[in-house]
Amino acid sequence: MMTRRQFLGAGSALVAAACAPVVSGLYDSAPLDDPVLGRCAYSGRFPGSWIYEESDYIRAFFEPGDLALYRQTIPSPLVMPERPMVRVSVIDFYRMAYGPAYRESEISLLALHGHQRGWFLLTMPLTDGDACLGGRTRLGTPKVMRRVTLERGADRYVGTSFGWGGRVTDFTLTVDVGELDEAGRDVLRVALLPYLTLLEGRVLQFGGFTRSLEEVERAGDLTLRHGHARLEFPREPANLLHRLGVGRPLAAHWARLRLRYSITPR
Repeated sequence: MMTRRQFLGAGSALVAAACAPVVSGLYDSAPLDDPVLGRCAYSGRFPGSWIYEESDYIRAFFEPGDLALYRQTIPSPLVMPERPMVRVSVIDFYRMAYGPAYRESEISLLALHGHQRGWFLLTMPLTDGDACLGGRTRLGTPKVMRRVTLERGADRYVGTSFGWGGRVTDFTLTVDVGELDEAGRDVLRVALLPYLTLLEGRVLQFGGFTRSLEEVERAGDLTLRHGHARLEFPREPANLLHRLGVGRPLAAHWARLRLRYSITPR
């Protein structure tokens, strides 16, 4: 059976000098540092807990193309849920009460830990070294330093996650604003589930809401626009989305979150 490290490293031939050591207990094998953005390392600028204030993001949900590979990619004690899904996101944390502003992308799989569903992260590229190392060491997130952009139009949002060095695109996610049918709205019910990560063999859970999207909107914490997704990525063995065999899009949205919070694992 293919291990997670073999899966995430399959098809790539990384030069040893370009690779940074992988933090113990984590599962990605990509280089942590980026030659343009710098190192996945603490700068000492922001000690203590960061406080988030406002951000926006695009997210899209897809059918998995290979259920056997999906099942193999989720490590024990997590298991594949009854309805598996792939989630792709691009997020801009542009307003921080305390901490650096940064952007990040993510590819995650819906997983089950006991009775708790959540999003298991496969990769989380981002643009800030403090956020990179802090996420890896405190939350078990597979963060790496990469260029990430988010463009906003009247009715279209385009997020791009770049590969090592910032020249080659890993993926481009486009969300065009439009009404969802009932099936698409049903998919979005999983949008606010928490993250599930592994750190030193222990499952951590953080983020998410116990309220529905509609309740969060009514409280004034969230502005939401439904949409339809288009996902573009290189059809080559080194690309994670290509190896996952991502299927048809199920639902998508853009959201602006205005909420003051800190991230604490539980």
